[in-house]
Amino acid sequence: MEKSKNHIWIVFIILWIPLLAFELLSTNKHNYKWVFVYYMSYDNNLGRYGTQIINELSKGISNDEIAVITQIDFSDNKGMKRIIQTYSDGEINVNEKFLRREDSADTKELEEFLDWISDKWKAENYCVVFTNHGGMLNSMCLDERPFSKVKANKKFPSGKWFQADHVAKILADFNQNVDGKVRLLFLQQCGKAQIQSLYSFTDTCEYLMASPVAVGAPNTYYTKTLQAITGNPEITGRALAETIMKEDEHYNIYTLINTDKMKELPQKITPVLNAFTQAESLEAPKDIRFMFEHTDEKFYDFQTYLKSLSLANNNIAQNQLQTFFGWCDTSLVENVSFKNYSPEYEGYIPIDQSWRCGLSLYVPSTKEELGRYDYLPIYKQTNLEEFMRLIVNSK
Repeated sequence: MEKSKNHIWIVFIILWIPLLAFELLSTNKHNYKWVFVYYMSYDNNLGRYGTQIINELSKGISNDEIAVITQIDFSDNKGMKRIIQTYSDGEINVNEKFLRREDSADTKELEEFLDWISDKWKAENYCVVFTNHGGMLNSMCLDERPFSKVKANKKFPSGKWFQADHVAKILADFNQNVDGKVRLLFLQQCGKAQIQSLYSFTDTCEYLMASPVAVGAPNTYYTKTLQAITGNPEITGRALAETIMKEDEHYNIYTLINTDKMKELPQKITPVLNAFTQAESLEAPKDIRFMFEHTDEKFYDFQTYLKSLSLANNNIAQNQLQTFFGWCDTSLVENVSFKNYSPEYEGYIPIDQSWRCGLSLYVPSTKEELGRYDYLPIYKQTNLEEFMRLIVNSK
């Protein structure tokens, strides 16, 4: 009996030591130059890339001024885990802790994770990255199996998603908690450079990077980007984004937004919308190609669609569009980068040369879609919904 008790204590100690090491590291007093925060809800077909990405990130850390903190959810039904990657005494340290919770599409999990980051991981600069699939306008981060029990998952036959506007509020709080030091927010997901959704993220960071089209995986920028920061720890959020643009090969379009300028979007777009809504009806543009599609929603190149709409209606908004797009090109959009990449999956939409502005616009195709997102900030602060109704009613 005594021998059995000793065995129990030995097993307890073996299990307890890694947990203690994780907790000790989590209460570090070190002040980093950069902390990279990754949220990988990879409980889907992207899960096979998770370990590769973690390994690539480790290769890029070569001093104690950088830390990478990841919360990841694989498709093994063992729950999420937090991974801490740091550097000390000439080597990379990787520590993991299982959370034994699986619902990575629960915003409470994200909120708890970011609260833990702001409390335990002090830095001069933060970069926050969301990797995963992109979905409908206000959907991001697909978790195909949020619960271990099959019965509970039946409520979500197509998986469970974050609501992007909820994520934006949590990120805005996080940015405030770290004194506005989120230099870059990277939505590393398909189709998320949608103008209606991006506006929700105004207070979350200095710069925001996203793509209006499909993004590949696992992406190739991780190691070289972290190495670039090692050589230049004073790098800005914009320069960091442009480094990712340079080093990544698994994308077609990345767009960099100045979030301070994005606050002006309702004011800047209102004259355009007013020019269109003065008409009793609008003729929808013909033969215009969408650039991204999910479920029943279609997204079009922002400038191409509005220019085509104006042209189809006797150039009703020509002057207003010229002024507005001048502001977009010189103030709102800091950079648009293009790569020639063709991801191998069914339904991929080849890149059109007219998609040059780097932003997309969700346009309802049917009357059933009208009002679907009237709760989003950009709809509340403009007459965008009235504009959409004129388009749909003309079809």
